[in-house]
Amino acid sequence: MARSQARTQDADRSPARAARTAVILNKNAKRVTERVRKRIVEVAPDADVFFTETLEQAKFVTRRVVDSGYGTVVTGGGDGTVVNTIQDVLDRVETTGRERPRFGVLRLGTGNAVADFLGARDYAADLQDFGAAATRDVHLLKVDGHQRTPFLGFGWDAYILNNYIRMKEAAERFAVTRALFKSAMGYVIAGVGKSVPELLVRRPRWQVRIINTGGIGFRLDADGQVVDRFAPGAVVYEGGARMVCAGTTPYYGFKFKIMPFADRTPGMCHVRVADLHPIAAVSRLPSAWRGTMRHPGMHDFQLSSFRLEFDEEAPFQIAGDGMGTRSAVDVAVDAPIRCCHFPG
Repeated sequence: MARSQARTQDADRSPARAARTAVILNKNAKRVTERVRKRIVEVAPDADVFFTETLEQAKFVTRRVVDSGYGTVVTGGGDGTVVNTIQDVLDRVETTGRERPRFGVLRLGTGNAVADFLGARDYAADLQDFGAAATRDVHLLKVDGHQRTPFLGFGWDAYILNNYIRMKEAAERFAVTRALFKSAMGYVIAGVGKSVPELLVRRPRWQVRIINTGGIGFRLDADGQVVDRFAPGAVVYEGGARMVCAGTTPYYGFKFKIMPFADRTPGMCHVRVADLHPIAAVSRLPSAWRGTMRHPGMHDFQLSSFRLEFDEEAPFQIAGDGMGTRSAVDVAVDAPIRCCHFPG
């Protein structure tokens, strides 16, 4: 475990930690290079910087940071890494009863959905400005009562994601393809070039049932206007689907605005059901990316809590990380966390 050399005092004994910032980063992450690590220490002289090398070290640092009462915890990397760090912090907070810190997210990953939502810029510029940054509340989803995430998905998106991950790993062998698969174009290639032909052959489709397990829920039209309401316990959707996603942030990475109504109502998430032919999806890709897609097979809801049931196992992803297959999941919007925000 590496740490900024500028400070060696015991964090547990240092006073006024509520005004201090802890930066926790995975030393093995591809974008956390030696040059980046040196730069981070240079531009954040007033922060305590921790570079961890194993999961055990990361959990140890997280416990120490929470127990020491740091006021701001900064992390970075892919959305999965960011969410895992936030999860570990919140788990420790719940165990100790301490106050939740403010979070900051650095743009050091590939998709950067959370970083994009928070207006993250260059990592060095953000580290210098976190102290004066605006703060906004961000809700997360709680999956099956524990695992937190800003977004999740079943079906096509998880299928395409798995292809993208496999192709990105293969692309690491060559500099040109490595750079390509760290951009939005790599995701398009995985989706249009590989996944759509496979989906045309397989045509996976599931029967889906969505039950409102929270308060009053809403059905939305293509403009995000409420057109129907659902009582607690009501079935809000039952029918065919090729993809179901939910989120409290609108992006899936690369500013793909797949859930444009995600942050419209505090305490609620955007649940989207897509049941359209792969060719129809590809032909509308630009509008889907902008969050303006319209199609009779798109069904949009705002819910605070719901249960999702499939007639058979479906591919599943959480925060851009493949999670195998599932046939049911319970999701609820969690209490908000405070995050540093750089409004554009």
